[in-house]
Amino acid sequence: MGSDQAESLRRMLAPRVTRRIAVVGSDSGAGATTVALGLANALALQGERVLLADEDRHGARATRLAGATPTATLADVLAGRMPMEAALGTRPASGVAVLPSGNVPASAKLDGQSLPGMRTVLIDARADAEGALSPMAGTAHNIVIVMRPEAASITAAYACIKRLHHQFACRHFQLIVNMAATEATVTALARNLARTASQYLGVEAGLAGYLPVDPLVMRALQLGRCVVEAYPAAAATGALRHVASSIGAWPLREDAQPLGAAAAVPA
Repeated sequence: MGSDQAESLRRMLAPRVTRRIAVVGSDSGAGATTVALGLANALALQGERVLLADEDRHGARATRLAGATPTATLADVLAGRMPMEAALGTRPASGVAVLPSGNVPASAKLDGQSLPGMRTVLIDARADAEGALSPMAGTAHNIVIVMRPEAASITAAYACIKRLHHQFACRHFQLIVNMAATEATVTALARNLARTASQYLGVEAGLAGYLPVDPLVMRALQLGRCVVEAYPAAAATGALRHVASSIGAWPLREDAQPLGAAAAVPA
C-alpha cells in the first residue's frame, strides 16, 4: 500500500500527459484482456482515472468482465456525437471507464482535451485478419506484448514485435508473461527474447512483469469478473498491481504521434 501511495503522489506531480498503452496478445489465449482489464483496475485503485478501450468487436470481453454497460463507443465520443459521461452508461463498481472502441478514425486525437480527466487510456488491442493493429493501438506511447511461457507463444511474440516494428516503426516494447511457473523461467525467457529482438530488429523489449499461475484468475473469469476486483489478495492481483505501479516509470515513446498523425506513418 505504501508503494501505491508513493506512486499516486508521483503521478500527481508529473506533467499531465494522457498516456496511451496498447495491450497486445502474442497469440490467441495469451491473456491480453486479463492483463488490460487487470491493469485498468489496478490503476483505478491508485486513484487514477483510466479509460479502457475495448477493440473486441464481436465478444466485447473486457466490457463484459468489467460489468460496464456503455451506451456509445469511443469513436462517438471523439467525434462529438456523445458526451463521455453519457457514453459510459452505468459505471462498474471499480470506477474504471470502459468503452468499445468503434471505428476510431486515424484523424482522431486521444488527449486530455478530447478525454478530459483521463490520465491513462488502456487499449485491449485486436489485430485484423492480416495481423495489423489499429492506428489507435499502433501509435500508443507504450506497447505491451502479453505471452505465455510456451515455445509457440514466444515465437508468436517475436513475430508480433517484428510486425509492429515494420508497420509503426515501434522500437520499444514491454513484455508481460502470463501463467508463469517461476520467476527464473520468466527472466530467462525475457532475456532471450530481448537479445534476439535487439540483434535482428534493433528494438528493445523489456520485461514489465509476469502473472503467476493462479487458479483465482480462472475462477474470476467464470464469475464474469476481473481478478483484481474479485480477489484483491490473489497472487495475480498482486502481480498486476506491481506492474501498474511501475507504469509511470516507463519511458514515453518519443516518436509517438497524436493519433491524428497516424495516417502519415508508413506501413
